[in-house]
Amino acid sequence: MQLDSVHDIQKVYRELLQCMARPGKIADIRESAAKADFVRECHPATFLVIQTLLDAEVTFHVLGDRTDAVRRKIADYTFAVHTSAEEADYIIAPKDTSETDLLEAMSGCKTGTLENPHQSATWIIETGAIDGTSEWKLSGPGIRDEEEAPITLSEALVSTRNAKTQEFPTGIDLIFTDSDGCISCIPRTTAITAKEESAWVM
Repeated sequence: MQLDSVHDIQKVYRELLQCMARPGKIADIRESAAKADFVRECHPATFLVIQTLLDAEVTFHVLGDRTDAVRRKIADYTFAVHTSAEEADYIIAPKDTSETDLLEAMSGCKTGTLENPHQSATWIIETGAIDGTSEWKLSGPGIRDEEEAPITLSEALVSTRNAKTQEFPTGIDLIFTDSDGCISCIPRTTAITAKEESAWVM
């Protein structure tokens, strides 16, 4: 079945809004992602999120070893302009991105200003299975009490991300995608902390 650039993209957009409003929620976009099976440069779910959010008015940066292939695909379909990680509105981390590269880029990416918090980076990160299994818990707006983080997160990534969200309303928003066609979000307003039983808690 062919990808419907209006219907399918609108569906992904609605799911993204729900995931941002309800951090930790796992959205299933497999039906739409299956129609993007022509994409080889990244997960079909990643490609759909990119098509939903990027256009000629924004910039992006791709991390990892497959930068050129992914960059060309994004530019061809969205007309967005590739730039440095420090200046990009959207940063894409394909699954083969090393944690070192990801953390370095995250440390240096923009977080907006108090006057213009929207001038910050949104991350689209390919990950392993988004299955609600994690050593971390989420709390904050859109969450009743607390919610389990939807994916496995390293201590270094959580620490780096938390450092970028200390001064609200500045910060970064994270969108996760997997190869099965699931997405989940952790916006800047969400606190990420270790579970009490986590081995990382001292």
